[in-house]
Amino acid sequence: MASSGRRRAVLLLVLVAGAAAAAADMAGDRAALLALRDAVGRHLPWDPTAPTPCGGAWRGVGCSPAGDRVTELRLPGKSLRGVMPVGTVGNLTALRTLSLRMNAISGGVPTDIGGCVQLRSLNLSGNQLTGELPEGFFSLALLEKVDLSGNSLTGDVSPEFSRLANLTTLNLERNAFNGTLPGNLTLPKLARFNVSYNGQLGGAVPASLAGMPGSAFLGTALCAAPLAPCANPAPPPPPSSPGDSKGGGKLSRGAIIGIILGAVAVLVVVLTVGFLACFRRRATPGRSTTAAAAAPDVHERTEPITVTVARTDTDAAVKRSHSPPPAMMSGEGNKLVFVGSAPERPYDLDTLLRASAEVIGKGATGTTYRATLDGGEPVLAVKRLREVNLSEREFRDRVAALAALRHDNLPRLLAYFYSSEEKLLVYDFVGAGSLAALLHDATPNGGGGADGGVDLPRWMRSVVQEEWTSEVFDAAIGNETRVEGEMMRLLQLGMECTEHHPDRRPAMAEVEARIERIVEDTCWNADFSSTDGSRSVSA
Repeated sequence: MASSGRRRAVLLLVLVAGAAAAAADMAGDRAALLALRDAVGRHLPWDPTAPTPCGGAWRGVGCSPAGDRVTELRLPGKSLRGVMPVGTVGNLTALRTLSLRMNAISGGVPTDIGGCVQLRSLNLSGNQLTGELPEGFFSLALLEKVDLSGNSLTGDVSPEFSRLANLTTLNLERNAFNGTLPGNLTLPKLARFNVSYNGQLGGAVPASLAGMPGSAFLGTALCAAPLAPCANPAPPPPPSSPGDSKGGGKLSRGAIIGIILGAVAVLVVVLTVGFLACFRRRATPGRSTTAAAAAPDVHERTEPITVTVARTDTDAAVKRSHSPPPAMMSGEGNKLVFVGSAPERPYDLDTLLRASAEVIGKGATGTTYRATLDGGEPVLAVKRLREVNLSEREFRDRVAALAALRHDNLPRLLAYFYSSEEKLLVYDFVGAGSLAALLHDATPNGGGGADGGVDLPRWMRSVVQEEWTSEVFDAAIGNETRVEGEMMRLLQLGMECTEHHPDRRPAMAEVEARIERIVEDTCWNADFSSTDGSRSVSA
């Protein structure tokens, strides 16, 4: 009986100790999460008085089935900003999935990231991370999916990646990695790899990565399969024979005569070419004063664009050409240049400037006016550009590119004017209202807009801030599996594009790149689900 009682007492002590350890572990996880919130996301709606972050109490936090440890942290596109300090993420020692993508987290990857010994999926893409990857990162032996794209990480692509033998996905694109890819890189399970747009990466692609698509290496200086072969190094000079060393520094008389004759021949050719060039220039002095000229092709496959210098008489000359004239507006003075054929009702710059005008829009590059010529037609949209520091040749090239665009939703470019003080673009006027009006106040139902409509971007921001999830999405797509993360990324991009201050909006090149990355990630996620079967690596 006594021994049985002792066994019960020991078992009770073990259970109590285990419960105390579990409570301590959860307390540590909770403290780490609160420290992370204080550092990068004070706006996160986590109730610090809640006894546990599990069970949906804290959005984005997932726990083990027993509810004793934090195993998932998913905060994509939550406007996190700042540096992740030591003692936050690194203290979540049971974490299996970490996704903080599409935020504004800066600084480096935490040096104690190696404390996340159970980590399988890591996604820090679309942030502002800098510096080299810490040593602890390469100790995460269970990692299967890593996405660090869209940051400013530096250093070389370390051979230490070979220690992560379970990796199936490694995305390092659009960073600032440099050097070469390690020739001994060995990742036997790797199925997805991307180092595109790391401009300082060069050298040969390792044989272990030769089976990856060429798109995995765009925007780099890499070579060899699957890319173009590397340039062969110049063969070394043949070794000199012992007999050559004695008189190697002297040239024979025949060699000296050959060099002199070659130099004379080159001089004769140069003088002949110069004479012919001067003669041709003198023979065509009047070409710059013609009344018509052709804009340069913007691409080999682009049809030639007819450009007519505007004149008020009816015999304006038109000329088609695949090559630009020496000076498109030389000798023409203050002339309007039509792109394409001349208008049915001819008008010149003076007529345009005398037209009645009203401002219909202002942007970062200039002001757009609605111009009505005398008689009521035609009605034109005239964009007056500001702070455009381009030479005339560069400006003509940009005009040619604009004129080559053809789409039902794009107004047609009709004409332009260039001078050092003034630059104008003339378009067809489209009277269906502006995108700004449709976004901010054109909806007749609801409230909040200037005319009783809904200010859509403002409403969207309020809903996202208060509701946090996919209430803003159409139910027809909101229930699709594995797409909530991608939808959140598109929503975040749309909100950035509709920022009130133009200088806070991303450039179109960045918008295009981010949309392409979202599409690519969606394709990846369709084939590769996460290790727990619930979310993809980009979730």
